Amino acid sequence: MNRSCPIYGPPCQLCSCAGISCQPLFPGMKVEWPELTGVSGLEAKRRIEHDNPKVVAVIIPDDVAVVAINCCNRVILRVPVNNCPNGPVLNIPHVG
Repeated sequence: MNRSCPIYGPPCQLCSCAGISCQPLFPGMKVEWPELTGVSGLEAKRRIEHDNPKVVAVIIPDDVAVVAINCCNRVILRVPVNNCPNGPVLNIPHVG
C-alpha cells in the first residue's frame, strides 16, 4: 500500500441505497459523478464535496479492498496505487 495516500474517512452512515437511488436523501444535490472518471483524485474530491456538502469523498488506491457496504455519507474514489492521491479516478463516483 502507498503510505503517501492515507485512507480515512468519517464513520459510515449505513443506508440501503447507492447512486441515483439515494437521491431522495439529498434533494437538490448530486449523488453520482460519472463525468469525474479519469479526473485527478484530488480534483474529483473537491468537486464532489462542493456539489454535495453532506458527503466526504475518500480517495483509495486500487489495490486496497473495500468492504461492500453502503455509506450515505461517503463517495469512494479509486485511483492507481502508484499515483495516489493525484491519479485519475478509475471508478464512477457515487454516494453509497
